[in-house]
Amino acid sequence: MSSIISNQIEEIKIFISSNSKTDQSLGYSTLLHFQEQSSDSPPSIQALIQSSRCLINSIVSDIHNEDEEIAAQALKCLGFMIYHPSLVATIPAEDGKRVLESLAKLITFTKMKSVCNLGVWCISIQQFDATLLAACFDTLLQAVVHALDNPIGSLSTTFEAMQAVAKLAAQMSEMMRESSHLWVPPIYRRLLSIDKRERDMSERCLLKIRPTILPPSISLSKAIIEDMREKLLTGMKDWLDKGMKVQTVQAWGWFICFLGSGALKNRHLVNDMLKVLEQTFSDHNPQVQIASLVAWQGLIDALVHPQILSCKKNRIQQLQTSPGKSSELVLNGFSKSLKLAVASLIGIISSKCDVSVLLSCLNTWCYLLHKLDIFVNSPSVINVVLDPMFQAIFKIGPDSKNCISTKCSDLNSDPKNQVNLHLSARTFIPGSGRYSWNQYPIKWLPWDLSQLDFYLKMISIIITHVATATAAPESKKSVCDAAVRIFRFVLKGVQMEFRNPSNNYDNIMFCLNTILSFMKKLGEDASSDGGGDLFNTSLYLIEATMEELEPSIMESPLYKVALDISYVGSLDSVKHSKIPHRCSFMDMFSPMVYLTVLYLGLVVQLTLNTPEMELILQRLQRFYKFVLSSDDPLESFLASVGFLYAHMGFKYMEIWMVMVTCLNGCIDGMKDLSLFKTDSDNSFHRAICHLLSYPFILFSCAKKDITLLRASNSPKEAFVLSERKLEQAIEVWKSLYGSVCVACLKSSATNTFSHDLCAMLNSCFGGNGSMFQYNSELGYKDLELACLSFSGKVLVCILEQKLASDTIGREFVGVCNESSGINNIFVFASRVMKFMYVNMGREPASGLVSSRVFSTLTCFISCLHSKQDILSFFEIISGPLLQWLSHQEIKDENAKDQLGILWAESLNCLQRSQPLLTFDSSFLGLQASLLEKTLDHPNTSVSDPTIIFWNSTYGKQISLEYPQNLLHVLHRLSRNGRISLYNRSKSFVARCSTLEHDTVTTPWCCKITPTQKSSKRVELTEEGMIPGSNQNNKPPSNSKRKRVELTEHQKEVRRAHQGRERDCNGHGPGVRTYTNLDFSQGNQESQDSQGIQDSEAMLEMLRRVG
Repeated sequence: MSSIISNQIEEIKIFISSNSKTDQSLGYSTLLHFQEQSSDSPPSIQALIQSSRCLINSIVSDIHNEDEEIAAQALKCLGFMIYHPSLVATIPAEDGKRVLESLAKLITFTKMKSVCNLGVWCISIQQFDATLLAACFDTLLQAVVHALDNPIGSLSTTFEAMQAVAKLAAQMSEMMRESSHLWVPPIYRRLLSIDKRERDMSERCLLKIRPTILPPSISLSKAIIEDMREKLLTGMKDWLDKGMKVQTVQAWGWFICFLGSGALKNRHLVNDMLKVLEQTFSDHNPQVQIASLVAWQGLIDALVHPQILSCKKNRIQQLQTSPGKSSELVLNGFSKSLKLAVASLIGIISSKCDVSVLLSCLNTWCYLLHKLDIFVNSPSVINVVLDPMFQAIFKIGPDSKNCISTKCSDLNSDPKNQVNLHLSARTFIPGSGRYSWNQYPIKWLPWDLSQLDFYLKMISIIITHVATATAAPESKKSVCDAAVRIFRFVLKGVQMEFRNPSNNYDNIMFCLNTILSFMKKLGEDASSDGGGDLFNTSLYLIEATMEELEPSIMESPLYKVALDISYVGSLDSVKHSKIPHRCSFMDMFSPMVYLTVLYLGLVVQLTLNTPEMELILQRLQRFYKFVLSSDDPLESFLASVGFLYAHMGFKYMEIWMVMVTCLNGCIDGMKDLSLFKTDSDNSFHRAICHLLSYPFILFSCAKKDITLLRASNSPKEAFVLSERKLEQAIEVWKSLYGSVCVACLKSSATNTFSHDLCAMLNSCFGGNGSMFQYNSELGYKDLELACLSFSGKVLVCILEQKLASDTIGREFVGVCNESSGINNIFVFASRVMKFMYVNMGREPASGLVSSRVFSTLTCFISCLHSKQDILSFFEIISGPLLQWLSHQEIKDENAKDQLGILWAESLNCLQRSQPLLTFDSSFLGLQASLLEKTLDHPNTSVSDPTIIFWNSTYGKQISLEYPQNLLHVLHRLSRNGRISLYNRSKSFVARCSTLEHDTVTTPWCCKITPTQKSSKRVELTEEGMIPGSNQNNKPPSNSKRKRVELTEHQKEVRRAHQGRERDCNGHGPGVRTYTNLDFSQGNQESQDSQGIQDSEAMLEMLRRVG
């Protein structure tokens, strides 16, 4: 194979060395074919390397051949030899230099167009090293410039020359830059060529060599200035007159670039050039405007380039070290240049133009920021370039055609590192489905606290102008989302400041006050706007602040801020003296409380019947859950409860349910239960009681707030909705109550939560008793039935929870002389029963509630054993119980049955009391009204247990003074044989005989009862009925042989009988001396208002019964 290749090479050499044109032509065509085939044949390349010197000598000679065909073939073969890396590497430097000089000579002097083109082509593809090229640089450059000038007038020659320029610029960048004034003018002059192909070639070439020639050298700037004055400026004006505006501004952009630093020294020329773009910027053709904006980047290149920035940096340092007028003039001059670059962009962005023009304008502006490098962070640059442009951009707002948004990459959390952001805008063109944007990296320096005001100002402009714009919802949402993202990035910078240990107190307070003032302003604007995008965005900003900033700062008592929210001030103008945990205007709170109140204020001001209310409530639930899950949620929780109490109305029940639900979840997941310690100053404990009392406050407040039931045109639909919400409210109430009770039991030895809560609920009932006086003319039937249902189910929940608690057994069977603290529960049950009685029979639901209450109350009192608790129960419950038992026509059978069971269990309580009760005349007087209604009750489930109770208690007493109101009933029942009355007509001996044969083995003793005047009545009584007697140790006493010693109780009875005419008020001898209260009289409203103090006094008197 190698011998064949060698033979081919030898034949080629012979042919190209021949004097015959035919043989030479054949030899070069054969060599060209051989070269093409050798690309994939290493032996062929090796053969060419071995013969390269001989071949090059022949080729270099023949490129000057007068025969165009032979010269062209020789140039093609030479191009391969100096292009192929393997062949170029073997060419000696002398031969290479001879090749380049020969090509330069050929290009310069040949008259043949094809030969000239091929010669330039060879230069554009050569792969010689830079050293060899530098040795021949002047010669080559002269040849290339000659080709660029194109004396032959060949467009192809011009094209090849520009390719050669690009090649040499890549190989010898510095030398080409220094000589750019020689070869660049022939290129940029063609930008004003009539031939579009020539213009396009020139622009493509300039784009390739742009890094080499820009920023322009001084010599190039001088060349362009001279050309501009001579013909280029005139040429552009002529083109404008001819309507070639796009072509003109494209050339203008390159011309202004080449001015470079000369633009600042030739302001008159620049002003003349700017007049060209004045005409194009105001043109109505979007293509012309876009071309003008692209050309404006050329002015930016001229005004802002590394040399100028470096000079500015040095002058700034000089100004800092030795300030003087000269340095200030330099800085002012640079500032003026920037204003010139920004002014037209602001004009475009503020005008009504096509979306594509806006996009191009933003693109040019970002290019300016990119060119400014790190100086984009300078305060003077921000004031000139960023601030006015941002304002102009964000004032555009989204419309039906476009959506302009700003995106920032995440900030680096390390403040020591430089943060590089890519600030970009993107415009969506409907129908295209694509975004068109050039990314320009902008070198932001690390976070600087001094820029916080600027960032917040820009975000505010975005949000407020979007809120007022008329655009598609998706477009406005896109921009608002972008604003929230930017705000989060700003908060990350603030967070870095918080974590910086070297930051002082003032810096932290500056950050907090600035951010809170910003959000307060947006929140107040959202309130006046009545919802919409501004409202939603304000909520998002508050949520972002909570999530991004350091909790140790936000919750710390060290960094308190004034609660300067105007809505809170408006609440202070209304007198709310009873509002718990009240937050007043300008009080000092932690930032967390400030944001919590601000968030709740926005939510309550929103119209609650908006379609988005469900979504708003879901967001509120997430937010409030986050607040309660913080490290120290107590202050925020107290503030939120106080804020809720400042808003009384059923329309706020939705917010109440959210708060209760979140608190319940927080308690269930709470590991530290120290907040539930029921000490004297436990504000958390009281706040929960207030939160659970809120629905009762609503029910008991003015009836003008029942808008929930009357908001709809269809009352029935409104009531169905409220009923559903009512059921939800009851469920969340019960869930929270159960969680709190469990937590209290775990955290404290004594659980007083239910007692404290019932005391608060009683105040809700007692403060507005008129609320529960039904008046059909007022039309509040639905409201009262809702209150009935809620109250009844809450009472059932409290009683069941009390029964289920671990300490209930210990409470009820413990020391009988100590109060178990359930009086408040009894009072609450009493008031609910009274309320049920008022609404009895109006709706089927009232019967169900009553039945459930009676049933649960029965289970509750079945656990009572303490004498004190039992007496308290009868004292408190007797009034409503008498009302129910006196009612003969209870329609609900289930309620009727449960009432009978409750009454029976109440009687059982009296019989199992520990210590035992004394069923004497005094106690009978207290029970008289109840027994009057129940002994002969038409409902046997009431009368039968009562008769059994009578026979086992009062029926066994030897001496009783019967109240006047019981005489008729006792007469009728005793004659029928249903009850037992002790027969006093028997003789003393007979009675004694009867007693001796009595199956009861209880000892007996004498009872001496003083009567009127000086007479006495001596009777036998059961010793077990006398408190203080010892039934186990004391033997029966002999009334004939031994003087009877009176107990303290008996002495009191004696004193009572002696003054019966003064004390009994006509109700019988000596039965009203133990207490001034009577179970039969019930609990009047005047008694309700006296609270527990009267109850304790009553209990003190009742203790003497024993």
